[in-house]
Amino acid sequence: MDEEQLNPNAILASLGFERPRSSERVSGGRDTAIFRVELGGELHALRVFRPGEDGVARREAQVMRAAGEGGVPIPRVCAEGRWRDRAALLLSWCPGRPMAEELAARPWRAWPLGVLFGRCQAAIHFRSSPEALRAAGRAWIDWAGPGEEALAARLRKTDPCEDSLVHLDYHPLNVMTDGERITGVLDWTNARAGDPRADYARTLTILRLDLGTASPLVLAVLRVFEAGWRRGYRRIAGRPSDMAPYYAWAGAVMLRDRGPRPDRPGGMTARELGRVRAWAERWKKRAECGG
Repeated sequence: MDEEQLNPNAILASLGFERPRSSERVSGGRDTAIFRVELGGELHALRVFRPGEDGVARREAQVMRAAGEGGVPIPRVCAEGRWRDRAALLLSWCPGRPMAEELAARPWRAWPLGVLFGRCQAAIHFRSSPEALRAAGRAWIDWAGPGEEALAARLRKTDPCEDSLVHLDYHPLNVMTDGERITGVLDWTNARAGDPRADYARTLTILRLDLGTASPLVLAVLRVFEAGWRRGYRRIAGRPSDMAPYYAWAGAVMLRDRGPRPDRPGGMTARELGRVRAWAERWKKRAECGG
């Protein structure tokens, strides 16, 4: 079924809810369709997954519940179920707006917003991963894909942690803020049990390379935001060590995740992929793990 034919009223009915007072398709998810719906006087987010992703939705719900119990700001899972061939989650609506929109509206707040962003990510890394992730057997190192055996071997020499909760898609579109605090961390689809350095490297790589076309002013604001993020993170978790192989890994992951794929339109351009490839190769060289 085409994405445009998704019917939020029918999906909510399959989850046991009456017709919403209002519903609106919103942007934000690369891998899911998201609707803002009003039920019983409260706003909720309805996430609809692609066909065949029942396990992905179930695991994400389990991870969000575990993260919430650990004090991480996340949307509350109100209901989960299935509509036709698609899994669906009904979540509480997090107040505020995505960090990216807050930055665009108040760029002079880039530094304190970055500090908030970093402190929240460090707090996530202090949580042990839930059993749902450890049982899934989704080794984070393997996400770099085939042909990266030398990089994987180099990563294993860093004595990586294997049981911290890592989000692995932590960026300004997936973090909600009211301008003073983080109100919600969204989209836990990529979450794994792993090493916090992998999550840190992935965030930096997204901030540096997955921005599309940005003006010099926007890039300057992002550099200030990035500096704040580093400061906020390090105040809680300390300075990450031996990062070269992790930056190389994050580049390899981005090449695999954002390259052209028939099942996911809208990947990076050839020029953008060239920048990512150069990033990965540069860090591989520094890590002395081959090309």
